[in-house]
Amino acid sequence: MKTFDNEWIFRAFEEHPSFFTKRMFGGLAVYLFGRQMMVLVEPTRSGRWKWHGVLICTDYAHHSAIIKDFPQLAPHNILKKWLYLDTRDADFEPIMADVAKAIAQDDPRFGISPQTPKKKAVLSRSRSGKLKQRRNR
Repeated sequence: MKTFDNEWIFRAFEEHPSFFTKRMFGGLAVYLFGRQMMVLVEPTRSGRWKWHGVLICTDYAHHSAIIKDFPQLAPHNILKKWLYLDTRDADFEPIMADVAKAIAQDDPRFGISPQTPKKKAVLSRSRSGKLKQRRNR
């Protein structure tokens, strides 16, 4: 399994019982406290993604407060809802270490709740032969 250059960031919270990772966008999504907190991204072999850094999962409402504390973070140019820090930033490691500490302390500005799968509507015929829609559970 591929490892990512910046997995050292996990040290701040990898012992927490809620911590786990999952592949996403060719990157590695990080979950903690039941929320998706960040995605480590590196260029893909296909060349589809050329990003190399960390996407910080958050809502627009928290951008200004997070950027006030971590001014090097900025909305990603494609995934604008999330903040991003490129590994080429001169202070990448100390900034990400501080972000990881905030995440480890369950700072509510960080993270998004995973979406639950939407229930699909299923068409079925009633006894009279008419089509009706019902929710699949």
